[in-house]
Amino acid sequence: MRWLRLPLRIRLTLWYGSIVGITLLGFAAFWYWSVRRELLQELDYSMEQVASSIHLLLERERPHLRRLHQHSVRHVERQRLGSELLERPLRSFVGPLPADTLPGSESPVWSAIYQHILLNPRSYFLQIATPDGQLLWRSANLQPDTLPVLPDTVWGIVRGGEQLVRGRPTRLLLYRTSTAQIGVAYSMEEITAVLTRLMQTLLWGIPVVLLLSMLGGWMLARAALRPVEDIRRTAERITAHNLSQRLPIPPTEDELANLSRTLNQMIERLERSFHQIRQFSADVSHELRTPLTILMGELELALRSRQTPEQYEAVLSSALEEVMRLHRIVELLLELARAESGQLRLERTPLDLAALAREAVQDMEPLANERGIQLCYEGVEHAAFTGDPIRLRQLLLNLLSNALKYTPSGGVVRVRLRHHPPEGLVLEVTDTGIGIPPEELPHIFERFYRVDKSRTRSDGTDGLGLGLSIVRWIVEAHGGSIQVESQPGHGSCFRVLLPTEQQ
Repeated sequence: MRWLRLPLRIRLTLWYGSIVGITLLGFAAFWYWSVRRELLQELDYSMEQVASSIHLLLERERPHLRRLHQHSVRHVERQRLGSELLERPLRSFVGPLPADTLPGSESPVWSAIYQHILLNPRSYFLQIATPDGQLLWRSANLQPDTLPVLPDTVWGIVRGGEQLVRGRPTRLLLYRTSTAQIGVAYSMEEITAVLTRLMQTLLWGIPVVLLLSMLGGWMLARAALRPVEDIRRTAERITAHNLSQRLPIPPTEDELANLSRTLNQMIERLERSFHQIRQFSADVSHELRTPLTILMGELELALRSRQTPEQYEAVLSSALEEVMRLHRIVELLLELARAESGQLRLERTPLDLAALAREAVQDMEPLANERGIQLCYEGVEHAAFTGDPIRLRQLLLNLLSNALKYTPSGGVVRVRLRHHPPEGLVLEVTDTGIGIPPEELPHIFERFYRVDKSRTRSDGTDGLGLGLSIVRWIVEAHGGSIQVESQPGHGSCFRVLLPTEQQ
């Protein structure tokens, strides 16, 4: 838990340093092991060349070796005879090397003999014994130590052993043939010195590289988190009173820039929501204040003066009208609140949307005839749809009421319904009325918004500015969308797209 309490910059630096440190340690271990293995392999290969070279010499002197092994001589005498046996052929090869010295011999073999035995005799510890393990000869730098011999069951080359010779660790190679047992050893001091220098370099280099990498990681984390700090400081200054302020967007197209854009979009939505809440509060206060003021005035007037029964009846009728208006406003607001919170559910049943549209037209015909407006239905005869018949009827009546309100006498209001595959059904309500100004179109679906601000006492929902808000909710609840096209002086068209396949 303490780790999580550290600042993010420190945690990133520690993580980066840990990863780099583990990587460096792994690389150093692999490098050290690879160099050591390569050095040992090269050393084994060199000792194998020496053993092979001596084996070629001994193959030539096989008869002398057999006689030496058969004679019962002392160890000192055997050592002297063995030395002469080896020195005689070696001396004969000093100088230009004859091409026909040994059958099948090649110059690289004899070059190895010259290099490892004649030219640098102190590098190797050499020992020659009979196949059964009796010592014949050993190099002067080996005495008085001896190299091990192979048991009778092992033949060929055995490499990779280590032994102390003259108090120094050496690498050992044993070669047993039918002629002799050849032992070659080489001091490990040179390889140990190389590996020690390599280890010292790694022990000094790894901390320096790790320190530099952590310093670079710290600077990188600091530079990467600087935009986050700027975003945090700006976010602290943003309150409900200055939602117009936006977070800084880094110039790079990375995750922080996307985060800033997303947060700015969220702040913009919050700003719109706060604006709508303030506007809604002001509109509700205005809508409630008007009928309450009228109601209070009429009741006070009735109480302060003597009135005839007819006048009291008129006052009570007017008061009842305002109370009903208040009740209608509260009812519509509660309905919208329940709808937006998901508490108001639709009753989806199969229905004929064309028949429902024709019924709505028939219901609104008396009002259209009263105002001298032609109202007609144009569209398909049958349109199968699954939805809430009550809400769809409410949608049609609100659109028709809105169209009749803004269409002058002599105008025409049409309801069109048509199939529009593959999307679904398209319902259009068009009128030849006064139209809607372009600057008003983005706001007509907002609550309490009225294009004609002077009309505040109309019947139904028209004067409240809630009808189109309810229409939009009904359309969206059915998975559809609504659009409006209008030109001032030429009328308006509300187009509703309803998908036939419900989600």
